[in-house]
Amino acid sequence: MKENLLKEITFHKTKYGKELLIDCLKISETKAYLVNRKPFIISFYEIIFITQGNGIFLLDDIVIPYQTGTIMFLPPNRRREWIAKSQTDAYVILFEGEFIERFFNDNLFVYRFHYFHNHNTPFYLNADLKYFNAYIDKVIEIKNEITNLMNDSHHLLRSILYYLLIKLNRLYVNQHQIKGELFENIEVLKFIRLLEKNFKEKHQVNDYTKILGISKTYLNQKLKSFGKSASDLIKSRILIEAKKELIYTNLTVSEISYKLNFSEPANFNRFFKKLTSSTPNKFRSEFSK
Repeated sequence: MKENLLKEITFHKTKYGKELLIDCLKISETKAYLVNRKPFIISFYEIIFITQGNGIFLLDDIVIPYQTGTIMFLPPNRRREWIAKSQTDAYVILFEGEFIERFFNDNLFVYRFHYFHNHNTPFYLNADLKYFNAYIDKVIEIKNEITNLMNDSHHLLRSILYYLLIKLNRLYVNQHQIKGELFENIEVLKFIRLLEKNFKEKHQVNDYTKILGISKTYLNQKLKSFGKSASDLIKSRILIEAKKELIYTNLTVSEISYKLNFSEPANFNRFFKKLTSSTPNKFRSEFSK
């Protein structure tokens, strides 16, 4: 196995003894937190509340400018990198999707909010100080509850997190002028979830419509609000992963092509060049300069 140059961080489920799928920290109090260090991947959800500083946060190729009052919504398994322009501090809520999904018996629950798995709106919002401080009070309540865990703490933690998710979604929808408070289209939600779990193995729209039991035309009609077709979304997700492998692993182009389930490297090369106007090798060499 070749070296993976990208640090991967998984959720520490038993950090506090019994299993707990939520955590809360403040960057300035956490030596291990990765600000202005090498890029990394996290296997869980994060909501970051910037309380000090400004700079840029990279989520794969997406540039997120931040300042005091910025709130970022980061989905799992995407490359992250901080480029702070001034000393940065923030509160961070970390959680596994199942922490909230299990309570509602709904494995699409987190996907219903517009900010974690969006494809045509930013992964952040900027809150007025009045609202921002009110959210921080709730975040601190989560942090304090985790510090002083009781037998019923997981119930209280879920309720506070649920409150924040709803309030932040309302603000996000208003700020980015999105129609509808919660994303209710079940077929689209299921497709996005399937895509995140299967994009390495399943490259064709038909692979997903067969599982969903719907037609390609119907799926694309439902995806109009994203401004992209199902095929566009699949290709985009594969490209994100391909770029990550080229930049942050020592795998050869051939090894990457097979890892991403291309039948042969030539097909991967054509796919990559069509979407980027560059070959995988050229992209890798230019990025490493």
